[in-house]
Formats: sequence, C-alpha cells, structure tokens
Amino acid sequence: MIKITVNSAVYEALQKSFPKPANSAHRALAKYIRVLEIMLFKCLHFEATPMQRKLDLFSISLQQLANQGGQIGPKKQRVHAWLRDNRLSLVEPVVIGSNLTGGVSQCKLSHLVTLQDTLAIEASILNAGSTGHALDEYLSGDDFSNYQVLNLLYPEFKRKLSESEIDRMFDLVPVDTKSLKNYLIWLVTEATLLSPAKKQQALRQGRIILAVASVMDGHYVQRKKPSAFGRMYYEGVSVQNINKELRRAVLGNCWEYDIRSSVVAWKMGWAKSFIDSRGQGENVRQVFQATLTFLEDKPDFMGTVRYFTFAKTSPVPKDLQLKLLKQAFTAISFGARQNTTGWQNEAGGWTNPALVEIIKNPEDRACFLADATVQAFIKEQGVLDAYLYELVKTQRQDLLKKTLLQTPSGRPSKSKILAYLYQHDETEIMDIVRATALDHGRVVLASVHDALFFKRKLGADLKHELELTMREYSNNPYWHLSPKELQRYEPRLLDA
Repeated sequence: MIKITVNSAVYEALQKSFPKPANSAHRALAKYIRVLEIMLFKCLHFEATPMQRKLDLFSISLQQLANQGGQIGPKKQRVHAWLRDNRLSLVEPVVIGSNLTGGVSQCKLSHLVTLQDTLAIEASILNAGSTGHALDEYLSGDDFSNYQVLNLLYPEFKRKLSESEIDRMFDLVPVDTKSLKNYLIWLVTEATLLSPAKKQQALRQGRIILAVASVMDGHYVQRKKPSAFGRMYYEGVSVQNINKELRRAVLGNCWEYDIRSSVVAWKMGWAKSFIDSRGQGENVRQVFQATLTFLEDKPDFMGTVRYFTFAKTSPVPKDLQLKLLKQAFTAISFGARQNTTGWQNEAGGWTNPALVEIIKNPEDRACFLADATVQAFIKEQGVLDAYLYELVKTQRQDLLKKTLLQTPSGRPSKSKILAYLYQHDETEIMDIVRATALDHGRVVLASVHDALFFKRKLGADLKHELELTMREYSNNPYWHLSPKELQRYEPRLLDA
C-alpha cells in the first residue's frame, strides 16, 4: 500500500478557509489523499521510465484526480482546485498529459508530501541472517494490510460473490506461496543481472500477489480486460505482464505449452490457399521455403542467421543474441519495416522502426538485413500479408470500416487488421485446446495468449490429440505445441 503524510500546514489552511461544518476540512482532505494514494499505488504496478526514475515522477491523470478528489464548501469547490489556487498542491505536473498522445501527466510530489510504500522490502532484513520462519512472517505481511490491498484492487469482494459473478469478472490463479517467497529472498540477496528498476518492480509485484493470495485461499485474482482485438488481458499485475522468473515462482512446478512460432504458423495456414489462387502448379515448399525451415527446424535456422548477423566484434553478448533474433523475426511477422531511419510521429516525437529498437547495433542490423535467409523470410511474409489483406478487402470489408483498425488519418491499417485477425484466431484456437484438455480432466492453471500452463506434463497421446484438434478445427497443419517444464524456487533453508 501507499501511505501519504501531508504537512499540517495544509490541514490548517483548509480548516481556516472552511471552518464549518466542523471537521469538513479534515474529511475532504482525507478523501483527496485517499484518491491520490490509490492512483500512486496503481502507477507503481508498472516499471518506471528512465525519466520517471531520474526525476521521481508518477503517471497521474490530473483530470481524474480533480474529478474524484471531492469537493468542499457551499459552492462545491473542488479540493484539487483549491489546493492549486492556494499554492498547496500535493502533486506538481512536470509534463502535462495530452489527448493527442493519450498520455497522462507526469507529476512529482510536492514538498508538502511524504510517501511511504508499505509493500517495499527492506533488504537489510533479508540480509540480516533472520531465520526462515521470521522471513516467512515478514514476507507474508499482516492480515489487515493484506485485506487492504485486496479491497483496493478488488472492492467487489467486500460482498459475497457468486461463482458465476467471479467467473465473469475474474480469473483466479493458484499461487505457490513458498516458491514466491523464496524468489523474493533470492531477488534481494543474490540477483545480480536485473537492473535496480526491474528488481524493484518484481519485488513490488510479488508482494501484491502474496498479499492477495494470503486472503484468497492461496489464489491470486486477475481482473479480466478483454481486448477488442480478441485477446484476454488483465488489469494491473497479472501472470501476463510479470517477468518469466516471477511467473515461474508464482506457478511453481508446472508445464508450459505454447504454440510454436504462432504468428508464422497462423499465416502459413493460408499458404496453400494462396498457391491455389495463383494456379501455377507450385507447391508450398517451393514458394515458402524459408518460412517452412523456420517452422520445421528453428534451431538450425536461427543458428545460421546468428552466425551471419553477429560478428566476433559484436558488442551484443552471446546469450542475448538468439533472444534478439527471436524478437526481430516476431516483429517481421507482424509487418516490421526494413528501413533503418525513423520518422516524426504526430505528437512531435521521434519513432524508430521496430528492428532498430531490437537490434540496436547498426553493423549487426545491416548484417541481419543483408542475409539471404532473412530476406527470403521477409519476402515470404510480405506475400502472405498482402494475400490476407486482399482477402479482407473482398470478404471482410466490415474490418476496413472499424475505427480501431484505421490509421490516425482514417485509412485502413494493414498491420492492425492482420493483428486483429491473428489475435481473434489465436484466442479461438486456444479456447479449443482448453476445452479439449478439460474433457480429459486437465485444468489450465493460467493462460498467456498463445501459452497454457498445466500442473502436470501432458502425455504424448493427449498432446497429439490437442494438436490434431487444433489442425482439424482450423484446417491449418502447422500448429504445434512446444512443452517446457517450469520448476519452483525451492526453500533456502536459512535456519540451517
């Protein structure tokens, strides 16, 4: 939780201006502070930008703060406006938000405010040789504070909810609390590769998950936030937006099954239709050789591209190279541009192409784009993109008129339309996998778009049946599920 202490001078000035009815100033300011605390709490769910870290800024909607911060006096003056007009503001805007960019204001707390983060973990306690029991008690927190976190994030649970109401609004994820606590201890005492900002974000997210799980019978609550593009997202902290190691700590021992190269596999489902439309007697392997190699022998494909992309003098560490290439091919499959120069966006800022942001070293990027295999892959993806877009123009003209699938100038956006089609199909195919697995008594622990998590490994027969169901349902022979075992963070036995 976030606790704010305000200089007594603010109370005294407000009381002097609004002496009646008695205690009205105190109640009004308390409400305003509460709203500000909630906004700061939700802001800290996410990693701070470099500017926010440097200047101690918070993303705050000043309009929302003013509207929700309450009123005072017979003229119903907003508390936010009164504080500003009397030079007693609790927050001071540094960068004003804009409707054009959709960004909220970047604000700093004024000298009249002291902030305390009760979810912060004191490294000195974890490093002080405390016993395992003492650390467990410290990380668990007290019941009152944990219920405060639950009530703040999910006020609906203040009343008795039916199972249907819970299913409609939330997804519950079982939490391995012992594993999660041990991860937090490791993060503070031993982790060396994470930046301080990412470490603090992971610590805070872990404490929020622990707090909710402690009062929800070992389950973390995720508020559903369905996207118009077809995917299911969640508000605030969720298994989707935490880092992979924190996710592993939360879920404990389990198995992850994700669709292998899902975007590329989805597009290849249209390859035969494209070839048939040309009527030139070609086969899929002739036309889409690079893409098929990517799907069928990805390690060899990536290894070859890696060899020709990163020279011995490259500043990119070897353990990061494959990760960057994976991101680059994902960006290409979503229509990333090959050009290496950026452009000025409508907000006046500068936007770099996706590949520039991923492979930052110019020499490496030039080698990547010069590779014959990469160029073949880019060409084949472009062919499929163009074919799918032509199908939309003839068979799904309704998508061309959707505002969310248009550019700011009002023209249909090919990249948005393709993403819309893919995400709807991805959600539909994953629903089929979930339902088929459930028919065999296998319940999904959590979902992250094209990945599902099960407590136990799926047998070879069941995995084959799931893949067969996916292929038959969508008439796409390129769907494959890739298994990966995740292991919990084991107790550190600090007592010993």
